Amino acid sequence: MIPSASTTLTILAPLGAGLGAGIALGWRLGRHRRTGPGGRDCQERLASEARARAASEQANAELQEALEQLEKAAGTDRLTGAWNRRRFEDGAAQLMALASRRGDALCLIFFDLDHFKQVNDAFGHEAGDAVLAQVAATVASQLRASDALARWGGEEFAVLCPATVLSGATILAEKIRQAVEARPVPGVGLVTLSLGVAQQLAEETLEAFLGRADAAMYRAKERGRNRTEASLDTARTTEPGPQSIFELVWDCALESGQPQIDLQHRQLYGLSNNLLSAITSGHYPAEAKLQMQLLVAHVAQHFHDEEAVLARAGYPGLAAHAAEHARLIAQAKALQQGMGGESTDLPAVLSFLALDLVKGHLLDWDRRFFKFLAQQAPSA
Repeated sequence: MIPSASTTLTILAPLGAGLGAGIALGWRLGRHRRTGPGGRDCQERLASEARARAASEQANAELQEALEQLEKAAGTDRLTGAWNRRRFEDGAAQLMALASRRGDALCLIFFDLDHFKQVNDAFGHEAGDAVLAQVAATVASQLRASDALARWGGEEFAVLCPATVLSGATILAEKIRQAVEARPVPGVGLVTLSLGVAQQLAEETLEAFLGRADAAMYRAKERGRNRTEASLDTARTTEPGPQSIFELVWDCALESGQPQIDLQHRQLYGLSNNLLSAITSGHYPAEAKLQMQLLVAHVAQHFHDEEAVLARAGYPGLAAHAAEHARLIAQAKALQQGMGGESTDLPAVLSFLALDLVKGHLLDWDRRFFKFLAQQAPSA
């Protein structure tokens, strides 16, 4: 017979146990032991403490997540996930200071979306937001871990490229442009970028650095959009590394005395040597094509600036000089279009650089206005 819940069992202790002839142990069976007043209070107290502990841990986790989100939001653009303008300015200032101390190169790519207002007008702002988000993701996929993408404002973006010289940053900008162009946005279609590239100058402010990259970007827009332009203002254009077996050596006798023209002539030599190195040191065709693009862009800008200087000075031979410029640009573009196969016509490139640009133009045509500019210079 099973005892009831109120049954008291008597257990007889063995003789000599020292506890008397028998000890009655009160043992209440069944649910009354589990739910008695004392047991119930203890269990409820333990459960309450567990709930409080879980609530505290959840609150701490939510607080930590909120703090992380706030920290991220303080430096991140909500739509694109890129740095916002404030974080970019702080990061750029630090990188510029570090590059100056170490003597390292630092480049900036500044770009915006071509005809972006038409996207918003035609498809609405939600579609415009989708375009910005996709472009930012595409650009980020082309960057190194050390590069930083920022949304400057609206449809304008910036990329900081530490330890990168101008030609390398220009190559990266071209990769970005091509990647964005190759990825149409669903419901919108083709999107293109205009990009400007600049390399930090000694003692340059962030405002001036941005201004040069921005000016190069607007030059890309003026020249048809969906292209990359570089600011070559006093930047070191020759990368360290293997030198070409062919090299153009600057001669001080080529100086005209006009600072802008002389600077651009020296840059022309640096870019020409970069092109020769790319062709002869195993970097053909990809890098050679981009170096040729840089060279052609610089030659076009130089000819434009040189003609402006000569026009202000009233040079009588300007018309013939401008015609020679046009001929050289056409020749350079023809060489550029011929690049891209398994090899390039190195003798043709050498002939153009050494005979047409240097011997033919700098030593012949340009020297014709040297004396004229010297005569126009104000006397001390």
